[in-house]
Order: sequence, then C-alpha cells, then structure tokens
Amino acid sequence: MISAREALSIGSKKLNQKGIINSLFESKLLIKDILQVSDEDLISSSEIILSESQYEKFNSFINRRKNSEPIAYILNRREFWKDSFYVNKSTLIPRPDTETVVEMVLSLIPDKAKKLKFVDLGTGSGCLIISILNEYKYSEGIGIDISKEAIKVAKKNRNNVSNKQRLDFKLADFSSFETKEFDVVVSNPPYVNKNEIYNMQFDVTKHEPYEAIFADEEGLIWYKKIIQNLNKNHKCGQKVLFEIGLGQVEPVSNMLKNNDFRIIKIKDDFSGIPRCIAAEKI
Repeated sequence: MISAREALSIGSKKLNQKGIINSLFESKLLIKDILQVSDEDLISSSEIILSESQYEKFNSFINRRKNSEPIAYILNRREFWKDSFYVNKSTLIPRPDTETVVEMVLSLIPDKAKKLKFVDLGTGSGCLIISILNEYKYSEGIGIDISKEAIKVAKKNRNNVSNKQRLDFKLADFSSFETKEFDVVVSNPPYVNKNEIYNMQFDVTKHEPYEAIFADEEGLIWYKKIIQNLNKNHKCGQKVLFEIGLGQVEPVSNMLKNNDFRIIKIKDDFSGIPRCIAAEKI
C-alpha cells in the first residue's frame, strides 16, 4: 500500500521526465478517477491510502500517459458544454472550439421552445447534437457518421439527452445524407490539411482517429461535398453551421455563396480565430 500523496509525487515525476508540463495536475486527474474523490477530499484528507490494485491501476494510467495517450482516452471521459461524454479511440476528443457552434445556434435561434429538426453531419461522439438538444428540449435530431464504432460511442452518450427518444444516430455517408426535412444542419467535419500532420501534437496524430481529423483538398473536401449535397437537397431557409479551421473562412464562405447560401454570421473562438460559419439557404 502507498499514500495518495506519495503516489502523486511518483506519478508527477514520471510524467515530468517525459516532458509533460502539467504533470502534477494530470496525475491528480488520474488518481481522483481511481479513488472517486474530489479535489477537496484529496487536499483535506490527512492521508488517503491506495490499495495494491489501485496503485497498479494508477501506474498503468501513468504509463499510458507517458506514451502520449490523451487523458480523455485513459479515463474514457471528456467534458463538453454542460455534460461529460464517453469517448474512446474511435472518436475525436470533444474540444472547446466546437462549443462555438453551440453558442452560434443559441445566438441565431434564441427561442428554445421552438420545435425544430436538427441534423449533425459527422457526429463522432455525439457531443454536438446532444448539447444542442439539451438546450432545445422540444426539438429532435439525428447524428450521422460513416464510422460504425463512432456510432456505438454516440449511442452510449445518448443517455445524456433529456427524453432520449428525441435523438437517433445513423450509420451513413454524412456527405450524401438526405437533408431536406431538417431546419438546422450542424457539422464539424474533418478539416485539417493532410500536409499539417507533422506540425500537430503527437498526442493527436498518434492516438486520435486520422479520418476524423484530416481531409483532402487542403482540408476542404468534406465542406465541398456537404455543401453540394445540401444544395441538391434544396430547402429554402435551412440554416447550416460549420466548424472551420484556420484560414478556411474565405474558401468555405465562397463555397456556400456559390451554392445559393447567404452568410449570416461568422464567430471567432477564444483565440480570435474564425471558428464557426453560419449560412442560410436562399
């Protein structure tokens, strides 16, 4: 047996030796998950003791983190908007940047009592459509993904939805899915230029699903396919909101305009980078 304090010290040193900056903070996250205690409990308790099995589990977590595996995958959990979501290596880890899309929806449609139909193209863990439906409690939606394993994760997260019968997930090609019936389309498609792979964090490129991050044609191929499909499935007044990457606001705006959408609003993330673009079908 070993004290939590001693285990934290050992774990933090091991992570620090691997160049992980927030080594103590991350060690605390891991040990709190094993012990199921809060920050306050960890600090206030004079001496918490780990059993042999708990310390073995902590060591396995530390070793996985030393191998650059993201904390979210180790704990199978990531917070997004107002909920905690199950994640594994089949899905992209939810990021604060994507909350910009939720904020934009709320800005464009302030009446939460409206009965709307939402579709999330490339749903992954389902965090985006679930967060939106939890704001619009009289609305319904569907999340689409081409990954069978991602759909399994999304269905697991459906328990986060109030009245989960309002939400369905479907395995399909999100770039050609029939969209006429929906009032609002949201999408966070793969948008990172494949040439950027060597400039990205090792945690991301080694552990997160390649096909959920990178895209052809300088990261724009999925926008092109989705927008063309939306144009084909014409619905006047339909709103579409995309998460976009650095330097993509102009090309995505042009694609939308060339397919008879008018740009409503562009919203920056916390870093001042244009992160969400909203448009409406003319």
